[in-house]
Amino acid sequence: MNPRRRFLRLLSATAPAAIAAVGTGVARADDGSDKAFLGAWNFVSTVSNGFSFREFVDLADGGVLTETNSFLHTASNLNFAPFGFDVVANGSDGFGNWARIGPGVAKAGFRKIMFNSATGENFGDLHVTGTLMSDGVKLTGQFHVEIIDTTGNVLVDLGPVTSVGVRMI
Repeated sequence: MNPRRRFLRLLSATAPAAIAAVGTGVARADDGSDKAFLGAWNFVSTVSNGFSFREFVDLADGGVLTETNSFLHTASNLNFAPFGFDVVANGSDGFGNWARIGPGVAKAGFRKIMFNSATGENFGDLHVTGTLMSDGVKLTGQFHVEIIDTTGNVLVDLGPVTSVGVRMI
């Protein structure tokens, strides 16, 4: 009898929270039944100065985000001087999180570890934060990008980036 009573007590304590979560209409990032965001996306992203690049983003169940792009990767040796930062760099893939904040709207953020191409030294991260909007077919994003040092200080503010993506099939 004792285990049954514990189970019933647990059930009565958790049921109102579960009903409230379902009743709000806002899905959590770990709700695999809502496919508006989940999956792999092929983006074209554009920086405020007009520079565009390709990007693959995967939004997984549980709120995990992974990213890679055509301009900053392990073999890129990208000169950031045109962006106001005098370094030639490469970077890791991006890793971060995402969470739904309303129907068809999510917040997202990720970081890429950056390295000085000449020395191999890790000097900071590319830090990306923003909002995603999904209709289930197309995913659009408004992001803000900074390069931060290893202690979190902003080295250069690269500004806004707009992204438009479609599902990868």
